[in-house]
Amino acid sequence: MNEQDLVLLREDGAVTTLTLNRPQQLNPIDMAMATALLRALEKVQANSATRLVVLRGAGKAFCGGGDVAGMYAQRDDLPGLIEPLIGTFHAAILAMKRLPMPVLACVHGAAAGGGFSLAMACDLVLASRSARFVVAYPKLGAPADGGLSFHLTRRLGPIRALESLALGGSYDAPQALAEGLINRVVDDAALDEELANWVKTILAVAPQSLTEIKGLVREQSLAALEAHLALEKAAFLRCATTADFVQRVTAFALKSKA
Repeated sequence: MNEQDLVLLREDGAVTTLTLNRPQQLNPIDMAMATALLRALEKVQANSATRLVVLRGAGKAFCGGGDVAGMYAQRDDLPGLIEPLIGTFHAAILAMKRLPMPVLACVHGAAAGGGFSLAMACDLVLASRSARFVVAYPKLGAPADGGLSFHLTRRLGPIRALESLALGGSYDAPQALAEGLINRVVDDAALDEELANWVKTILAVAPQSLTEIKGLVREQSLAALEAHLALEKAAFLRCATTADFVQRVTAFALKSKA
């Protein structure tokens, strides 16, 4: 599958929709997907007509997280695989944050690991009742990436964020709403209709006002997020050098095959 097929980009007037498109594998974040997402965001940045970005996942899930099968295949040099992958994924996260227009995640099914990180990095999150937000990283003996430890700490506070990250917190959509992680929950059958309502409401805001609002909110945390992403990457790579990490990746991959 080539790059433009991994992340589908559809422009509809002032709205650009990006769809992660590897549904058979739950849209995993591997090097190809991270690169395709970064390139798509660069195209959005260059399109002055776009006033709202919608991020979705094809198939039955938003994003199942990292490609553990790919990690297992390269288990003899996991740091060599992970270092450029996290670098590209973090570049995509920052590119999304730097966009002058809001990014709305429309989430259904699983948003696990890096998928959870991706949803939390968006400006707004609309979720179907089937959505489930899962930390997932502890199963691999890893900390977090994609800014998840940053965003959970800001939304939950340090004590509850630590609990969630260390114990592999999992939130169904109503729980995520109650915790302040997402903006709204609707029944699965109503997701597309509610998305259309949100798009209409957001685009009714004066264009310059919407840009200024996004900028004011973003600037409060952008520098801190950029610094934190570097810390997350370093922490993840330290974990990736351990025997425990290799063993957990192997166990997870073999269990998935069973």
